[in-house]
Amino acid sequence: MIRWIYLGIGIGALWLQLTVAPYLSVFGLKPNLLLLTVLLLGLRWMQPWLFVYATMAGLGLDVFSHGILGVYAISFFLIAFVSLYVGDSMYENSLWFIVISVAGLSLAEGMISVTIFEILDSGTPWWHWVLTLVLPVSVYHGVLAPFLLWGLVRLERWLKLADSIGARP
Repeated sequence: MIRWIYLGIGIGALWLQLTVAPYLSVFGLKPNLLLLTVLLLGLRWMQPWLFVYATMAGLGLDVFSHGILGVYAISFFLIAFVSLYVGDSMYENSLWFIVISVAGLSLAEGMISVTIFEILDSGTPWWHWVLTLVLPVSVYHGVLAPFLLWGLVRLERWLKLADSIGARP
């Protein structure tokens, strides 16, 4: 059941990324809705399927954004590990913790992606990308996190996943 839920969230997030996210841009900064779903699912649900979801979401974003396959797939996969660790180590599920975690993890993912682009010799200085793109988008993700968290909590309530996920391996 959880596989189908991840599939539905992934397809919905990719569709929203391609259609709605350009209209959500603030000062030319477009949010990465697929990354936000990876982070929030990792912080809230902590399922092993997150790694498959993160890799497929990254590949989907690679195909529709810059065309270099593997950059977002690798960075999303790595950040899924970190988000599961952070989600597992948190003591309470407070809104501030989620906001700070999403902003910090988004910054880490952006730095991983920029480093991979730099290794591929993109021609743009690493610090320029981090300061002008990654850092502001990370703050924007922190601002958007409560709204997406609200939707995720509503989905949890609707599907009653609190009991069904705990019962399944």
